[in-house]
Amino acid sequence: MENIAKQVVSVEEKKYVGYVLKPYIDFKNFKKLGYIIVDEETEQEYFVNIDFVKTSANYLLIESEKNLELCGESEELRKKVISDTGEDYGRISGFVFSGKTLKKVITDKCEVGTRCIIDSGDDVLFVSFKRKRRKFPRFEKEDMKVEIMTLPPVINLTPSHYLGKTAVKTLLGMNNELIVKEGDKVTKQIFDKAKRHNKINELFFIIK
Repeated sequence: MENIAKQVVSVEEKKYVGYVLKPYIDFKNFKKLGYIIVDEETEQEYFVNIDFVKTSANYLLIESEKNLELCGESEELRKKVISDTGEDYGRISGFVFSGKTLKKVITDKCEVGTRCIIDSGDDVLFVSFKRKRRKFPRFEKEDMKVEIMTLPPVINLTPSHYLGKTAVKTLLGMNNELIVKEGDKVTKQIFDKAKRHNKINELFFIIK
């Protein structure tokens, strides 16, 4: 999951500014333009151009908060893929890149090469396989290094999703400070503590 869910750090302001939600794709030119970043406190989404980004094993670095552009909600990664004849080819779950260039779209049913994409809208990515006269495109054999990206579950950041639920394992914060014990119910204090320690994502996966 290349860069997905990584914390984003602004070098100029020397602070966390959120986490990477997903890449931002230009389907007309099949390019990765940048990333959508979420502010954990406000849940507001921002776009950052890939030219202002540096990545490491643990973080995604941006030059400054000034590089962040306010954007509305985007469901680009979860669009339905439908053929021009009305056939359902699943919902987008990831991409295959060669550098910045998009090579394939991965759905929960198949993989579609960019040569088959004919149009993209708010909810639907339209494809056509008429030229090849086959139901699904075959895998292309190309000598290239690719990045395969899949989506993590969408993290719910509202307290109501967590309060009253039980932790199935113990969660520790910075300097091994206890956030919640296995078997304890999540309270507002526990939620706020997890947020201060940037552990909301981990808390999301250990409650039921």
